[in-house]
Amino acid sequence: MASEAIVSYVVGKLGDLLIQEAQLLFGVREGIEGIKNELEWMQRFLKDADSKQNTDEIVKKWVSDIRDVSYEIEDVIETFIYSQRKRHGLVGRVKRGISKPKTRHEVAKQIEQIKQKISDISRRRGDYGIRDINEGRQEASSSIRDLRQRRQFFAILEEPEVVGQQEEISTLKKQLINGEQRRCVISIVGMGGLGKSTLARQVYHDVKNDFDCHAFICLSQQYEMKDVLIHLITSAMGKLGGEIEKLTIEELGMMLREHLKGKRYLVVIDDIWSTKAWDDLKLILPDTGKSKSRVMLTTRIKDVAVHADPVSRLHEMRLLNDNEGWELFMKKVFPGENPSAACPSELEETGREIFAKCGGLPLAILVLGGLLATKEKTFREWSNVLKSVPRHLIDSSEGCMKILALSYWDLPYYLKPCFLYLGLFREDYEFSSEILIRLWIAEGFIQQRDGELMEDVAESYLEELVSKSMIQVVARKSNGLVDKCRVHDLLRDLSITEARQNNFFTIYKDNGTSSSSTSVRRLAFHGNVDGYETSKGSTESLRSILYFSDSEVPLSKLLNTRPKLLRVLKTAFVDFSKLTLPKDIGVFAHLRYLEIGYSPSHRVQLPLPPSIGNLSNLRTLHVGRGATLPIAISNLKQLRHLQALWSDIDGHPQLENLRNLSTLYIRAGSWMKDGLDELTNLREIKISGDISSYHKALSDSVQKLRNLQLLDLQAARSCPTFMPFTGHLHLYEMYLVGKIGKLPELPPNLAKLTLYGSELQEVGISTLEKLSNLKILQLCFESYISKKMICSSGGFPRLEFFSTRTVVYNRGIDS
Repeated sequence: MASEAIVSYVVGKLGDLLIQEAQLLFGVREGIEGIKNELEWMQRFLKDADSKQNTDEIVKKWVSDIRDVSYEIEDVIETFIYSQRKRHGLVGRVKRGISKPKTRHEVAKQIEQIKQKISDISRRRGDYGIRDINEGRQEASSSIRDLRQRRQFFAILEEPEVVGQQEEISTLKKQLINGEQRRCVISIVGMGGLGKSTLARQVYHDVKNDFDCHAFICLSQQYEMKDVLIHLITSAMGKLGGEIEKLTIEELGMMLREHLKGKRYLVVIDDIWSTKAWDDLKLILPDTGKSKSRVMLTTRIKDVAVHADPVSRLHEMRLLNDNEGWELFMKKVFPGENPSAACPSELEETGREIFAKCGGLPLAILVLGGLLATKEKTFREWSNVLKSVPRHLIDSSEGCMKILALSYWDLPYYLKPCFLYLGLFREDYEFSSEILIRLWIAEGFIQQRDGELMEDVAESYLEELVSKSMIQVVARKSNGLVDKCRVHDLLRDLSITEARQNNFFTIYKDNGTSSSSTSVRRLAFHGNVDGYETSKGSTESLRSILYFSDSEVPLSKLLNTRPKLLRVLKTAFVDFSKLTLPKDIGVFAHLRYLEIGYSPSHRVQLPLPPSIGNLSNLRTLHVGRGATLPIAISNLKQLRHLQALWSDIDGHPQLENLRNLSTLYIRAGSWMKDGLDELTNLREIKISGDISSYHKALSDSVQKLRNLQLLDLQAARSCPTFMPFTGHLHLYEMYLVGKIGKLPELPPNLAKLTLYGSELQEVGISTLEKLSNLKILQLCFESYISKKMICSSGGFPRLEFFSTRTVVYNRGIDS
């Protein structure tokens, strides 16, 4: 299913390169445009081919061929651009390892050979019966169709009880029976396997007799409207299928609508996937405004629920906690026995290890619990199950992993690479949304949209994955955007499986890999990587290197092979003492994202090599404590994010060259006196160190940075005196460390304020309580030194969280 996404990504990439690198591509442009057009045409057939490849080995080979030729053209064009940059002196001098630049004639010949391959692939398409999806409604392949039928079958099987959802059941029943007069739509939302259908069916059976008529239908992704109407009429009206099957869709819809008019009805639509499906159905579900009728939806997609009824409260399903999950697990393993005492003590540790693999997902718990119920209750049998949990989840009759995969298959093509990328990270990894977004952009996954910043487009992609229950939000920022997120372990396993099949990435872990591919495109290191060996041939297509390992980094081994197409180098968890950054890092002209470790000691310093200034495409530079930035960073005109909060700049850079900067985290220095006010695209600024020496320069500059969203000043002694922030309409978060003489007029939309050592008096509180949008206020060490704190009755109208850690005052608040 990723093949369609990969080809779409390459097509978009070629289009971008034709625009951005027009001069360097002179002489081969026509050939590239021809291949782009051919691939665009082939996209029309890929959805049909993707749906058939699970059951047809010949089609699977055809899909693999078109994916590989897409990768090939991407490699050829980017290699040629690299060669042209080198020829024109846009890449630093290289002493060894880089071959002679390719001529236009050589590249034109390669392009012609690729066009021939595409022609051959296109010819074979007809022989294999692969259809254009635009010629008519796309039929699901037999395997997917069977899976959906099995999904519907399991949806009607009732578990004896719902575990851990009693409060939700009670709330749903009250909403269905009581509440508003209008027809309300009540939605249950969550990822596949959470038990939405089971919960909906139990509630439905509990309350259906309170309604004049009722119906329960499982919709799924592909549905025939006529079949849906016949089922609803049969359930709600008691009509038999034979007498109504000859009617048209319009006649059936009118019949059902007329029957429901004036009645109090309950209709449950289980597993709805699109807003279009709701728009089709709502027309035959009348809303008289007084009937107290109810519609209940279950869906994996939050946007569908909000579209159906923006007013009603959503019920967002949660994973089971350990106690709830273990109870369900034991009920399945030892049916009919007391779950709290059923498991023999000698098997409990192994049983809990198997249970932990489920990650609180009820469907996985039921699958593995049901499997253990059929096994002998011996340590050997349970240990064998533990060793092969992923296989059991894939091969189970319930199709656990395949049911989860329905959500992946339903993703639009532009989200599939973004989701697959999550598998590169370690299990249970907590993502920073900002870092994830910057990585997506560096990889080229984000499509440019008119008038929008790439970061904002990527943010919308992230929210879309959240809405589709593919990513779990751990925390949100005070402005409502995602701050931290994670992916469920089973969805991560799914991404790794799909990525392996499509040569999307390779994981090297504990002296072994998760992929046997000799042409690695993205490489992640987990666990012990001391034995890693590489060769030049295996890194020619390498785009990304990500380290999640504490062992010594074999970075020199990889970079000595000169992976000239490298876009991402992330070594965030690596101690500087274990890291050797090559002096000629500037030769990697395609590098977009560079993140370099940390120093556990203030004494360890890592001067970044001056050649870093040759990375003309670099968008993110993120370095840990102890790095020293060369003055050559002034040359990085495409740089959007510079994060080096506890690092110094060696010299006085020309800040006017860095006007694209959106994020700046840096130590205070003389550079602040000249040019900071010209960085008007800055959204986030964090400065540490001796800010007091540059108070005026900083204060004057900040007044001109009207796009700021976050201001974080970690002063050694005192904060500067600012003019009023009334013009900073986007500034939602401030973190100020150091003594503040007098609070300025703060931004009108400030949502989060953290003060540390500010030594405020009572008058400071009277200023803060007037902030009409403040949600979070944190007063830390000696930030308030008055003996009492007095707030007026109307103060802090939107405050949700108030923290007073080691505040020096006599505790008590007077109204």
